[in-house]
Amino acid sequence: MDRSAITELVERAIQRVLETERELLDRDVSERALSHHLARFLRDMMPDNYAVDVEYNRALDNPKRLQLPPRKALDNELRATTVFPDIIVHVRGTNEHNLLVLEVKKPGEDLPYDERKLRAFLKELHYEHAAHVILGHDRDSITRQIIWIDE
Repeated sequence: MDRSAITELVERAIQRVLETERELLDRDVSERALSHHLARFLRDMMPDNYAVDVEYNRALDNPKRLQLPPRKALDNELRATTVFPDIIVHVRGTNEHNLLVLEVKKPGEDLPYDERKLRAFLKELHYEHAAHVILGHDRDSITRQIIWIDE
């Protein structure tokens, strides 16, 4: 699936969250709650062969690990770190059909560590697409943004 098609699906899922779950944004819930609903709407739009999972931590039968520094380590201390991506679209049980990985953030949150994580998903686990989804209140308005990450 090319970038324009996947962008359209993510945009439509975000729009559904805004239309049906606005109360969650107004209550300033955690990104996990928003991720759940975003994933639910993405699932409705994906071809049947793809699974949409939230915080799925498996690569085949093993914990999903990437070559990332632990958050409090120095940048040059790389080792395999267990990761829990906010949302992934993939075919379970194989690494041959890793379509999309999303990290959901609220406006104003730091992105550098998750950007590094998304780049590692592209490089190490061969996801086709990776992005930050920024969603939530930013002062008096709702922010909705997709920031695509390229390897």
